[in-house]
Amino acid sequence: MTGSSKPRKAVAGAAKRPQQERGVLRYNKLLDAAHSLLIEHELDEVGLYQIAERAEVPPASAYHFFPTPGAVFLALTERYHERFADLTLNLEMPEDGRWQTLLKLRLAAAAQIFNENPPMQKLLLGGYTTRDLVLADAGFNERMASEMAETYYKLFSMPPIRNLQRKYLVMLTLVDAIWRLSYAQHGAITSEFLGEAELVAVSYCRTFLPEVIERREAPQETEPVLPLGP
Repeated sequence: MTGSSKPRKAVAGAAKRPQQERGVLRYNKLLDAAHSLLIEHELDEVGLYQIAERAEVPPASAYHFFPTPGAVFLALTERYHERFADLTLNLEMPEDGRWQTLLKLRLAAAAQIFNENPPMQKLLLGGYTTRDLVLADAGFNERMASEMAETYYKLFSMPPIRNLQRKYLVMLTLVDAIWRLSYAQHGAITSEFLGEAELVAVSYCRTFLPEVIERREAPQETEPVLPLGP
C-alpha cells in the first residue's frame, strides 16, 4: 500500500479502540468471533451477546468496546478494507506494461478476495447498511482512488489529467454497483460479472487515459502534485 492517505473521518457509533495489550487482544477476539459467526449466519441473526460468547469474552467487556452490533460490523468492515487494500494495491507491473492489464489484475484480485470471504460479501455487497457503514465505505473508496492515482503516477509517465482521483472514484463506484448486482443474483462475483466490471472500468478510464502510456524505467518515489479541478 502506498504510504500516504487521508485521515479517516470519525463516525458515530464507532467502536472504542483499546490502547492496552489486554484490551487489544479482547477487541480482536471479538472481531474474529463476529467474522466466524457471519460465516454461519446472516447479519440480522448475529447479536453482541453471541459475539461475546463465541469470543469467550465477558459481555460487559464486549459492550465496553462495542455499544451495538453495528459497531462490531463497522470495525470488521474496516479490517476488511485494510486487507483489501493490501492485496489489491501491491500488485506488480504486468509483463506487457499496460495500464489496462494492471487495472484488470486489480479487479480480478478484488473479486477473488470477495469470493473467498463470505462475511465480507455480506457486509460490503449485501443489503445490510447503516449511515456509519456507508460513510466508512465511501471514505475507503476515496482512499483507494487517491492511492490508485499515486500508484499510476509512480509506475507510468502520466500526462496531466485534471481530477484524476475523482475519475478513479467514479470508476470504483461503477465497479461496486456491478459487484453488488452479481452478489444479489448469484451470491458471489461470477466470472461473467467480473468481465462486465473489467469492460466498464477500462472503457470509462479510456475516456481520460491515452490508450498507450509509457511505463517509467524506475518508479517515481516523490508524491505527485495532482491537478485539481474547480
